[in-house]
Amino acid sequence: MSVDLSIVIVNFNTAHFLFPLLESIHEQKWTIDGRPGKCEVIVVDNASKGEDAALVEPLKAQGMRYIQNTMNVGYGQANNQGFAVATGRYHMILNPDCRFLRGCFAALIDHMESHQESTMIGPLAFMDPEATCMMPPNEMPTPELFEFQTRAQIDLDCAMKNLAQRTRFAYDYWSATEPKEMEMLSGSCLLFRRDLFANELPFDPGFPLYYEDTDMFMRLRQGNKKMMHIPQARMLHYWSQSADGHARGAEYRHQISASRYYTKHFGEEGLQTYRENLAKSMAYRDRGEHVSPFDFQPIEAGAEPPTFHVEDGHENFFVEFVGNPIFTLAVGMFPTEPKSFTVSPVMWQQIGPGNYWIRIIDCDTLQTVHAWIISKKS
Repeated sequence: MSVDLSIVIVNFNTAHFLFPLLESIHEQKWTIDGRPGKCEVIVVDNASKGEDAALVEPLKAQGMRYIQNTMNVGYGQANNQGFAVATGRYHMILNPDCRFLRGCFAALIDHMESHQESTMIGPLAFMDPEATCMMPPNEMPTPELFEFQTRAQIDLDCAMKNLAQRTRFAYDYWSATEPKEMEMLSGSCLLFRRDLFANELPFDPGFPLYYEDTDMFMRLRQGNKKMMHIPQARMLHYWSQSADGHARGAEYRHQISASRYYTKHFGEEGLQTYRENLAKSMAYRDRGEHVSPFDFQPIEAGAEPPTFHVEDGHENFFVEFVGNPIFTLAVGMFPTEPKSFTVSPVMWQQIGPGNYWIRIIDCDTLQTVHAWIISKKS
């Protein structure tokens, strides 16, 4: 049987996510060449714990291909393993902590079939099953951008400039109704034609975790390849579940991969800029230094998400929710109620106790109308 689409999923102690993910894959209805599309699912396990591997056993009987590694070879290298045995004309890189919403595959494949100029594409991702909390768009990391964002932590003028740029960038992404070209996509779900990497593998295996997709995006940009965000294709992404419970090790691997990325693409000078600003950023965090661009109204909350009320005259607005006062990588929401809104209960349950910042933004002016700081108790 010829295969139209190969889907590679790297598993590391996340087998419990595979069941709803595979169900959502099987529920997708899409056509290619005037007939129903055919796909194969390849799971590469990076030496998960024994009990996790046991969860996968029933799935093998459903025709899922399974590669078992005896050691954790890293996310990028495991994806390369899957790519090496895949046979589809289209190839999808997919995180296990995702679930597709109806029509996602059809929107992705239809775009690729009708737009030969599109090299790699990705869907719009939500953090909650109700599809109300949109994941933030990504900016291509550069030494200059990292230095600027580090200054924005303690310099109000930089913080406001960074905020204005980020607000416009995020709003254009979240409100898009047609495919939108991006400098990079989210690595959680990527679709491309297999021949894109006919003479190489997608990922540099030197990245243990993190930045392997960023490096790939940078290489594609250097080759003048077009990467497109497809807002009609929608999915759920539970976000960073593979690193959950391994925060210290994940942070260590993040720094190793970041160092490799900055050295590879920006040389020793770029690496030095990264390291200097990383040290500053961590020092600011440890000392509790952070500018506050708005007068935040304090709110205390518990297990249930609070309800926020919107002032008259601001019916056309969107919302950002984030874990820092300068709204770096904020989640976006377009509430359906004109006078009030609340955060998705599912997303609220996913986040731990601590301080969170939320603001409403006028869609016409992109100015902040009101801002709150929420203290979530355990």
